[in-house]
Amino acid sequence: MYNKMLVLLDGSKLAEVVFTYAQELSARLNLTLELLHVCSSQEAEQLPMRQAYIDHMAEILQSKAAEIRSKIGDSTQGKTIQAKGTVVVGYPAEEILKYADGNKIDLILLSSHGRSGIRIWDLGSVADKVIHASKIPVWLVPSELKEAVIWDKLPKRTIVIPLDGSELSEVSIPHAINVGKQRGAQFEIILVYLEDSRLADFATTLSQIEQLKALRLSKKKYLDDLVQRISKEGINAHSEMLVGNPAPAFFDFLKNNPPQLVVMSAHGHTGITGILFDGVSEQILRMVKRTPILIAKSIM
Repeated sequence: MYNKMLVLLDGSKLAEVVFTYAQELSARLNLTLELLHVCSSQEAEQLPMRQAYIDHMAEILQSKAAEIRSKIGDSTQGKTIQAKGTVVVGYPAEEILKYADGNKIDLILLSSHGRSGIRIWDLGSVADKVIHASKIPVWLVPSELKEAVIWDKLPKRTIVIPLDGSELSEVSIPHAINVGKQRGAQFEIILVYLEDSRLADFATTLSQIEQLKALRLSKKKYLDDLVQRISKEGINAHSEMLVGNPAPAFFDFLKNNPPQLVVMSAHGHTGITGILFDGVSEQILRMVKRTPILIAKSIM
């Protein structure tokens, strides 16, 4: 289970989408929160003012989280959500990772946008560096996050996991289970298997077509086994197989089946591994702008 979450704020309106979402998460997951604001060396003289800002935001977050817990009737509402703010000077990505390492942080929550502008996933962006280097899961909040997601008002509570049949992609499953259980509400996990349509293009002979059919049957069994494993945890689950250009096909699936959360897998230190082939995971991150993504880490 997760206990302590680091929330990144840079003073921008876009980054404060994270702040609003953090209120809901901390209330429903019963998380201790640590807010972090990183100043550049040129901004160091403003340290007292920035510390006042982050302290004020921590107070608001703690109060709002308590209100939400009271409204949802949380059985643990007698336990106060704790929140504190810290300001440091340095390079944002480096300081974020250093703080997480030194303060027993379980999750990093940050926006895909911020002071660096609206071009998501520019090479060298803070979010990109943190995601690729973090040892712990990173919960990414897009700037266009749906209000229904923030306030838990989607028609269905679902967590979607993209898979490619590898053990690495399955690393995301226990993280999804933990999040769902920690929320304490009824939810469903949807396993989405991504098959590159080019596999069918290469199946031109009768023998190759038969091999492709056998492969798909084995994938179906693989998914059924995973669904059964998840069901043993007392969680509703089902699977979907998508055939096409993997990232766009997955994006279309999300548009037609809006989830509360997407959970993806990645290697620690070595960056996001491509689902099916290099770059698919990166494409998904660029395309999904209205749904939070939890990037589960596997330290290799």
